[in-house]
Amino acid sequence: MHGLSFDLDFGFGGYDSQKPLEVDLEQVLDDIEWSEHVVLTTPMWWGGLPAKLKGLFDRAFLPGRTFNTRETDWMGMPKPMLFGRTGRVIMTSDTPGWFMRWIYHNAMLRQLRDQILGFVGIKPARFTHFSGASHPKPGMVKRWIAEVQGYGAVAA
Repeated sequence: MHGLSFDLDFGFGGYDSQKPLEVDLEQVLDDIEWSEHVVLTTPMWWGGLPAKLKGLFDRAFLPGRTFNTRETDWMGMPKPMLFGRTGRVIMTSDTPGWFMRWIYHNAMLRQLRDQILGFVGIKPARFTHFSGASHPKPGMVKRWIAEVQGYGAVAA
């Protein structure tokens, strides 16, 4: 993600006068459209998504490419266009898991699962949260790596 080059600003024109997608955003969308399973790794940053990741969703997940506003479900929600894909989000933070659940009500998880990935059809999206990321205890990173490798082995 850090190597992607694109303008984070969606602009003021709305969907009617969209900026053309940069090459990196086109490649991300091509990769997602090609995939069967999408894996996203991200830190929690100030309680939410890092700005560049949010900018990627804002710029790339557009009507006509990731959801269809001309076809809606019984609630009037646009039809997802990336259905048939599953997802895994691996999130790091310093916030303990119990705090994420009880105090923050898993807000970032719900945003990603329901309002972003689910909205465009990537579901189910499973979540893995590793906390204490800034100062992990000895051996913790090795355990995290082993856990993620296990997910990859099951999916292969």
